[in-house]
Amino acid sequence: MSSHARFLVASAALAAGLLAATTATAGAASGSPGPSGPPPMTMPSASSTPGGSSSASGAMATTTWKFYSVSTESNLYTAGGQLITNPSTAPAVGDSLVGTDNFYTGDHTNHSSDISATDHLFCLVTKAPATATCSAEIATSQGMLVADNAQLNFASQAPTQTVKITGGTGAYQGAKGTVMVTSIGNTNNSDVVVTWSK
Repeated sequence: MSSHARFLVASAALAAGLLAATTATAGAASGSPGPSGPPPMTMPSASSTPGGSSSASGAMATTTWKFYSVSTESNLYTAGGQLITNPSTAPAVGDSLVGTDNFYTGDHTNHSSDISATDHLFCLVTKAPATATCSAEIATSQGMLVADNAQLNFASQAPTQTVKITGGTGAYQGAKGTVMVTSIGNTNNSDVVVTWSK
């Protein structure tokens, strides 16, 4: 697989994971008891769905969620903003990757049919062919979860990457945690495990 293709696949998987973090926080912020998932994008409050768990430790509750992320767009652009369409073109310093995803509660083998959240990922290549600084915003009906300035090596053959949650807005203000993203085969999709607290 070319470095361009690995960059696109890995960043799509990462975007999916970052999206999951926001959907996870939506359900927990609502105060739903026990395992529950985030509310659908159109729902103002949490609904009980499979895929997550909560545990309280001291004053801070930790929540873990599982999601299946489906890439809706993943493009590589030159530093000048031109779309790179040749998959064998290696990314250069200054190029950027932009990706979006839909998230579904569950994993790639068993998941909901309703979209729980959406995301947007922007990565700037800082060292060719595939080291980048990435930021992502994940949106639900409850607010946004943010992962800023993640330093990633998309040329890595590791199927799983972990990114830190650095904050949020709305119900997610002050959130911290991690998003673990595992690529699924030769797709732009991934399974995501989000662990967070605030």
